[in-house]
Amino acid sequence: MDAYTIANVLNRMPVFQGLDPDMLYRLSMGAKEIVVDKGERVFQKGDRAHGFYFVIEGKFKLAFISSRGTEKVVEIVHKNQSFGEAVILADSLWPYYSQALQDSRLLYVSSSAFLEVVSAERTAADLLLRNMARRLSQLFSDMEAFCLMTSKERVVGYLLREIEQKRQHGNEDMVVELPDTKANTASLLNLTPETFSRVIHTLEREEIISVSRRNVVVLDLPRLQQGGGC
Repeated sequence: MDAYTIANVLNRMPVFQGLDPDMLYRLSMGAKEIVVDKGERVFQKGDRAHGFYFVIEGKFKLAFISSRGTEKVVEIVHKNQSFGEAVILADSLWPYYSQALQDSRLLYVSSSAFLEVVSAERTAADLLLRNMARRLSQLFSDMEAFCLMTSKERVVGYLLREIEQKRQHGNEDMVVELPDTKANTASLLNLTPETFSRVIHTLEREEIISVSRRNVVVLDLPRLQQGGGC
């Protein structure tokens, strides 16, 4: 991938949209494409972070593993999403590991090039702060769900949030595609796979949703918005 193509990919990232072409080109000099096979880890927890990543194609899991071997999925990162900006700003170690859930292509942006642009361009710095603020707000919402909500409330809240995000992008259909396996989706909601499946089956029996593989179709949005009988 040449510098011009990399600059076009960078311009698709929210934090760099509208950036001066010369600045995009300078940034592209510190970026490169990485091809990752399904199941491969890009970095391990505790590795030094030297840059962040943008998903060109594929899907990634960010997760922890406890001393007992229990995995907790922090986030599923999709195509056209990035991860790691906050870690390199903090000049820190990776607090989780990253694993490809599909054969994937990443754009790696070095921390030195990234920090140079953010320091020089107020627009990029403002967009970065907004992006980090949104993620922090979502983190607090997740903490509230994990601490205070029942398992059914977490699943219902997740489905409603996904529907709302689709609407914000002009998509009015009522289909939520689970980001990965039921086990990983359950971990994302801090649930066991058995509990997640039980809640999904309950909502199916109540004819609020129907499920086909990873696609969850919302049949009765008003009842789902009422908490699905929580």
